[in-house]
Amino acid sequence: MAEYLQRRWEPRFEGATRRDRRGCSYEAYLPDPLVGWNLLLPGDLAADIADAEAVVRDLNQAGTNHVSLEGLARFLLRAESVASSKIEGLEVGPRRLVEAEAAIARGGEVADRVAVEVLGNIAAMESAIDLATHEEDFSLADLLEIHRVLMERSPRPDLGGVIRRAQNWIGGSSYNPCSAVFVPPPPEYVEDLLWDLVEYVNGDEHSPLVQAAIAHAQFESIHPFADGNGRTGRALIHVILRRRGLAPSFVPPISLVLATWSDDYISGLTAFRRVASDDSPERSTAAQRWLRTFAAATIRACDDAETYAEKVDQLVEEWRANLGTVRKGSALDLLLDVLPGVPLVTVGSAARLIGRSDVAAGAAINRLLDAGILIQRNVGKQRYRIFEAPAVLELFASLERALASPTGDTSIDPPAGPVPQPPTQR
Repeated sequence: MAEYLQRRWEPRFEGATRRDRRGCSYEAYLPDPLVGWNLLLPGDLAADIADAEAVVRDLNQAGTNHVSLEGLARFLLRAESVASSKIEGLEVGPRRLVEAEAAIARGGEVADRVAVEVLGNIAAMESAIDLATHEEDFSLADLLEIHRVLMERSPRPDLGGVIRRAQNWIGGSSYNPCSAVFVPPPPEYVEDLLWDLVEYVNGDEHSPLVQAAIAHAQFESIHPFADGNGRTGRALIHVILRRRGLAPSFVPPISLVLATWSDDYISGLTAFRRVASDDSPERSTAAQRWLRTFAAATIRACDDAETYAEKVDQLVEEWRANLGTVRKGSALDLLLDVLPGVPLVTVGSAARLIGRSDVAAGAAINRLLDAGILIQRNVGKQRYRIFEAPAVLELFASLERALASPTGDTSIDPPAGPVPQPPTQR
């Protein structure tokens, strides 16, 4: 059964204060395995989950009718990645991201480390989608690869894809777990718990949305890496919803909503970590608060996705009207379809996106420059040419402004009792 393990932290002499150097007794949480869990759901929650899965299906079915299917998918993925980073305290605006992308595109040094980490999260989300569409089972190696990609552009790339071998904790001091908000399992339990999690992800014991929510909460409880756990855990949501076929084209940007509902997000995960026997009703009850939050966040995310799908459609239609005749299947036609999700391109990156030559991509970019759809920026000492779509940047900025509204926090029932604020990850 799930339990809190009593552990002893020996005094060390690394910190500057007595509080940092002290020893203490602490409790590390050991969750139950997931495989074989007979999860019990009350009728109203089961109905909420069914409704949430229905709106995800509707989004994916309706999405195929949008004028820029690939561009919309990229737009939503990018927005989701930025929001997932924001939950971890990595907040950066669209302009800073574009400037960092421009430097990276030409192999230059980037001083804005936060922007670089967020770009790493975008790459990890893309990697997760690639893994999710494989026919083979999802493996522990796949999970480690997502984390490796995520950490590749972080200050500690050496941590990428490496299961922790030391105790970590959330909140409190950087030097000891004595005042931590939450202490995950001791390192000797982590790998077995991950193997169980992977087996659960490959199964179908629960409905797709329940499976995604439970797997995410379990991953966050295990906290298997020294850094980057939150973002990896949210990428896992994408893996499951894609693999189970619930969201073949668009995974709703659930992290967008969870970033706004931060109190509910933390309290839901906290409630999930209960102490009870593995098949007891109490275990199911503990998971229900988190599942309610996740289902409500999914519905809100689908609403947001629909709103911005319409804006993307309108934007692409305006571009095509300004350009006049665009030959179907041409480099220009293909680039218009992907551009809403790629606010910055080079000739080379555009060619790779549309599968055409640099010459064809360059000609398409020139048409877009003449129409004012793209603008040229010169970066670096060599004045390399980079092209950005200002209308796409404004679309991202408008999404951020909408998410800054406090109304998102009232879309579900408020937490019962005090809720810990999002802690610093260790």
